[in-house]
Amino acid sequence: MIKIKVFKNTTLVSFESKENLDIKNSGDLKSRMMEIMKRPFTNLIVDLEKVEKVDDEGLNALMAVQRLSEINQSQLSLFNVKEGVLKSMRKYDLDHYFFFCDRPKPFSDDLLMV
Repeated sequence: MIKIKVFKNTTLVSFESKENLDIKNSGDLKSRMMEIMKRPFTNLIVDLEKVEKVDDEGLNALMAVQRLSEINQSQLSLFNVKEGVLKSMRKYDLDHYFFFCDRPKPFSDDLLMV
């Protein structure tokens, strides 16, 4: 299950429980993130703390959103990326396409706790 929180022009996408970003859920995630990124100058932070692994479909979803963010002068940031996810990105040499943030600065601590 995907959770979405909005604060001004910044949106946080996270997962409620541990799961993999794979063929079963990447289509839904991609469509929801693409809808958010249609607005120019949007900051989208994807919290991957509960995502253990990502397959080809999950990587394709993230890359599609990254390309749209560049077109719309927006920012896609990945947060709390696990080693398994990073390993999948490195396998296809995709890790350099993404911005990895240690702490989503546009958010207040209160918003992250909600």
